[in-house]
Amino acid sequence: MIDVVLDVYQLTLRSLREVVRQPAFEIQNYFIPLFFFAVTVGALGNVSARAFGVENYQAFQMPVAILQGAAGGASFSALAMVTDIERGYFDKLLLTPTPRISLVLGRLFGDGIRVVIITAVILFVGFIFGTGMEAGVIGYIAILVLAGLFGLAYAGFGLAIALRTGSPQAAQAGFLIFFPLLFLSPAFAPKEFFSPWLEFMATINPVTYILEGMRALIVVGWDWEKTGAALLAIAVLAAINMPLALLALRHRTA
Repeated sequence: MIDVVLDVYQLTLRSLREVVRQPAFEIQNYFIPLFFFAVTVGALGNVSARAFGVENYQAFQMPVAILQGAAGGASFSALAMVTDIERGYFDKLLLTPTPRISLVLGRLFGDGIRVVIITAVILFVGFIFGTGMEAGVIGYIAILVLAGLFGLAYAGFGLAIALRTGSPQAAQAGFLIFFPLLFLSPAFAPKEFFSPWLEFMATINPVTYILEGMRALIVVGWDWEKTGAALLAIAVLAAINMPLALLALRHRTA
């Protein structure tokens, strides 16, 4: 057990050092969410109160930017894993006594930490532009935790594709599939204003509950029901994606 912890620690550090060596890849995870945040607020901010009763549209949109950044940050491990496979470094790791599960957990924890940093920056920019935080300072910490857990859980999907296929094009699907999930959630308007079919899709979409849990902390304050639903949705994603990643690892090392 101690060996696993030490190996996960070292591989997590390696994952984080890779980001420093490839800053261009990381910049997009800050720029794209903030760009869409600014454009969406600029387009709908002046009509949101009349259209669907949202006074502070900056606060309403902030969780969308956070989840976009989190999904982008969580895609790094998949592409990095493909690079390791293509260069033969992954095979070298298999020749060491490193426990196999560490190869997955090191990447996942690296993505989780990366997502926390991305979220902190996005929250800071949002605070400057008046999003506020009804849940106070602890609310900021709660959102960082939720975002980090979401990043860790979501990264398992892309990592599973990377291990199974070894293809960079396929590994990018882990990030691309997030956009349908985001647009099938109450990202731009409350769910009550959706058409029946879209409201149904949003109701069965786990991203909806993560989004609403973060949004409640910013707009309303502490809502334990929505925070609990967000944690449950993250747990569901982890329960699906983690076994997929481990099965893909087993296939790769068989």
